[in-house]
Amino acid sequence: MLTIFAPTNRWKEIQRIILQEDRLNELIQIADSQNPNISIAYPGLIIEGNQISIPLCWDQSLPPLLLPETWEYSPQTLLGLIFHQLGNDQKVWQYLNEHPDFRDLEYQAALKYQFPIDFSYSHEMTYREVHNQAVVMHYGIFDGIHPPGDLPSLYQNAVDLAPNAEYKAFTARELAGLWLDMQELDQASKLLDEVIELPLSREALMSLKMLRNKVWMQQLVVPYAPGQLENLKEQLWELLKYYEAKGDHLQTGFLLLDATHVASLSNSHAEALGYVKKAIDLFDEEEVPELLAQAQIQKGTLLATWAQLDQPQFYKPAVESYQQALKVFTKEAVPNIFADIHHQLGVLYAEMPAENKRRAIWAGVASASFQEALEFYTKEQYPYEYASICNNFANAYTKFPPALHSDNHTKALGYYEEALEIRTAQYPYERAITLLNYLEASWNAGNDESSFNQARFDDMIAKAEEVLHLVADPDMQATAREHIDNLNKLKAVAQKETSDA
Repeated sequence: MLTIFAPTNRWKEIQRIILQEDRLNELIQIADSQNPNISIAYPGLIIEGNQISIPLCWDQSLPPLLLPETWEYSPQTLLGLIFHQLGNDQKVWQYLNEHPDFRDLEYQAALKYQFPIDFSYSHEMTYREVHNQAVVMHYGIFDGIHPPGDLPSLYQNAVDLAPNAEYKAFTARELAGLWLDMQELDQASKLLDEVIELPLSREALMSLKMLRNKVWMQQLVVPYAPGQLENLKEQLWELLKYYEAKGDHLQTGFLLLDATHVASLSNSHAEALGYVKKAIDLFDEEEVPELLAQAQIQKGTLLATWAQLDQPQFYKPAVESYQQALKVFTKEAVPNIFADIHHQLGVLYAEMPAENKRRAIWAGVASASFQEALEFYTKEQYPYEYASICNNFANAYTKFPPALHSDNHTKALGYYEEALEIRTAQYPYERAITLLNYLEASWNAGNDESSFNQARFDDMIAKAEEVLHLVADPDMQATAREHIDNLNKLKAVAQKETSDA
């Protein structure tokens, strides 16, 4: 619903203009601009005297170009701007194609629909010109020569030229978003912290905090800075209350997924499950299948983590949640996400508790899922992901029930070796994990109990000693030393038996 803010003595005149277009009145409400309790915000138009002005669009439903601050009032201009905010570009052209500022609307439409832009660059140093040049450089597709210039510097120039706090924040939001895309998280966070302290409208403040929330989410790295999680939770709660009150289900859903992740990091799994279920309901209600499937993946990941923390009743619902996501993220449509889901399913199928007969079935299903993941994440194209899947596939083989015609632990060693080819000393932590997994499997891999396997012994000693040099983690080092001690004991027993013989 579009709101026109105007003094009450102009309402009848405005209504007559609106009625020129069939049923347009059903999409418009008129509010008293002189009522101090009215919040003037986008989408809307403000009529004052002989001028029409447009509030800044903080909800990012339109590309962030700055249109002229005021437009001369006329029935034709009013109808054109109404259709502009309603997204009817054909009607905008009908009413405003001869307007001197129509070029700005064309640029905005080109950014919206990703049409090539033939942008006329001005050397004027007005705030609006500089801001719009930065936005076109940032989001535009160019037909011909790409505009010159350093984009962050151009945005910063516009920030410095802004005539008031609201405009300063509007441009700063775009610059902070650019820093976020460039993974310059500290710069984005610093800029947002500065502009959030300015005297701003409620809409501006919440839009900036929403972007800062994205920055803070990406800054979550163990070990967390003092108060980091608490500040993030406080900001999330404020944003959730705001967007829930607005009835903005999509933004609320995004925030609920963030809240799910933060609650998971705090080991508040029940709280996290409540958030993700609510997000799923909202995305289902809004009929956005990809967002719904993404939420199902997050739910599956949460339940899988919970299941692996001695809560086996969550294995089955975790699998079901991933399977729901596969209905949208198919192999043909999104092969990488399809492969990621099957990687996780392979792990779950291998770990799922069941009777022996059932375990053999799950082993086959797990193998099929790992193979699906490896079909996309090949050693040549995605070596890092390939190594991760091989490591987990090998782990799965060590959990499978004994096979009739092959040794599962020997197969596991083969996949660990594949992973180790990629997980070189360049990835010390990942390599150490795989080396320790390899050592554990080696104790059970086709060893002849009647004789001492010198080659296997040498291999295991070398890998255990490598762990000691790779990482300083005390638990990993203790496990490696335990392997070395047990190997040396085994060798001593074998030597004694040989000498006794």
